[in-house]
Amino acid sequence: MADIQMQSVISSNISSAGFDAVTGTMRIAFTSGGVYEAKAAQSDFDTFMASKSKGIHFNKVLKRAFTWSKIEKKG
Repeated sequence: MADIQMQSVISSNISSAGFDAVTGTMRIAFTSGGVYEAKAAQSDFDTFMASKSKGIHFNKVLKRAFTWSKIEKKG
């Protein structure tokens, strides 16, 4: 598992997100406790971070575009 620097986001469903440029890995942590990651491009992460609604962007774009793997559960 890559050591990815996570950034807090303002969202009712997503607590933080991060991207590792070396491995091309995007990681999303949900407020429910699940943490998922997928291979993605830096531009995909940047677009997600710039989106007005992180939850909607994840569900309508990222969820369908990439294969996500659950990596851990908080607490």
